[in-house]
Amino acid sequence: MIRGRVLGEVWATRKAPRLAGKKMLLVAETCMLPQGEQPTGRVIVAMDLLDAGRGDEVVVAFGSGARNAEVPGSRDVLVDASVVQIIDGTSTGSTPLISS
Repeated sequence: MIRGRVLGEVWATRKAPRLAGKKMLLVAETCMLPQGEQPTGRVIVAMDLLDAGRGDEVVVAFGSGARNAEVPGSRDVLVDASVVQIIDGTSTGSTPLISS
């Protein structure tokens, strides 16, 4: 899994039939440093399961975790990355790093 920030949406007029009606997001991977959240430079496309929006901080699962989040127990889902959490805040110990 990675932590990231939603940059926007991806759309297409032609796509695999099983992806019809599915929202795809561009997510920039981020990491937490002492000076705050920093982008890593990696951008991925992930299936949106939670109606996340531009600017939301999210957790993205990959592989079988992404497929199981979309359709539990399925091995034939056309998904390799899924947004599985919209982050409200984080902390280490008792000191909050980010709160929304």
